[in-house]
Amino acid sequence: MHVPAGSVTSHLGTTGRGYFYFTTASLALCLLFAVATIMVLVVQKTDSIPHPPGKFHLKGVSKHINKTKLSWNKDGITHGVRYQDGNLVIQFPGWYFIICQLQFLVKCPEHSVDLKLELLINKDVKKQTLVTVCESGVQTKNIYQNLSQFLLEHLQVNATISVKVDKFQYVDTNTFPLENVLSIFLYSSSD
Repeated sequence: MHVPAGSVTSHLGTTGRGYFYFTTASLALCLLFAVATIMVLVVQKTDSIPHPPGKFHLKGVSKHINKTKLSWNKDGITHGVRYQDGNLVIQFPGWYFIICQLQFLVKCPEHSVDLKLELLINKDVKKQTLVTVCESGVQTKNIYQNLSQFLLEHLQVNATISVKVDKFQYVDTNTFPLENVLSIFLYSSSD
């Protein structure tokens, strides 16, 4: 059967395409509205708790060249934790989630360089990260390297948390100084 160009079936094809475009645009608008609603709820939630309990956050490493134990700029929220001589000192027993992130900038010499980050509890190494950058004999200008450690640990009162690096001269304290972070969160108290 042959149907001429101006018949009903040719109009259905155009109508179907119109419905497709309308449906796609409607779904995109709904998705945009849903994302905007989620963003508003997240902003409201973070603004409603100015100082959440059980959280300690230090940003930026102090510039002490040629030391292995890091000291921090005290720019954070302190609740249940003291900062003393580069250590975080626990004031309430419980399970703590500990996060450390350091940015390194290495101007590559003629040999390879090992970068090491150690997370210590009461002067004992609990976690460490080691990475080798700068291939031996290969000329590379600069290498940016991020090292992170995460730990969930049960801590008693007066337990200390500290961070050590092998070669402090490579810790980037200039480009993104606030990206060097030591944070602890009280996950569950012992009370």
